[in-house]
Amino acid sequence: MSETNITTAKPNVQPLNDSLGFIINALARTLRTEMELQLRETGLSPTTWTVLMALGEEDGVRQTELSHRTFLDGATMTRALDILEAKDFIHRQRDTVDRRVQNVTLTVKGRGVIPKFVRYGTAVDEKAMQNLSIQERIDLEKRIRQIIKAMRNSQPEV
Repeated sequence: MSETNITTAKPNVQPLNDSLGFIINALARTLRTEMELQLRETGLSPTTWTVLMALGEEDGVRQTELSHRTFLDGATMTRALDILEAKDFIHRQRDTVDRRVQNVTLTVKGRGVIPKFVRYGTAVDEKAMQNLSIQERIDLEKRIRQIIKAMRNSQPEV
């Protein structure tokens, strides 16, 4: 094969737009950007908002459980909790049985902002799925959850 053919030959690769990971990552980035716009007046990031909403669903959980539920690594979770604690939205307390464990609870102020802050996620969801029927939304969410479950089940625990 001549040198010209080697340098100009295109490898047989899957187009990025045919890659599920690429498409979902593009969607996630687009949704994150929209969420940043929605949250700009609150002083929260999409990450801190997510942690706050997770605590709104179930208050008083271990920090490690919160990390698992929100798909955040330990360092990112710690930073998010530092910010939420500085805003007096959460309180962290060492577990009385196992001092290595941190329990995270909402403060009165934190519980008070949950109803107001829920609307930001709702607004992003509505904008993102405005062209889908109710059934299409349900089907899409179901399929995405199936993919997440399959991927989580195939990965080793860390």
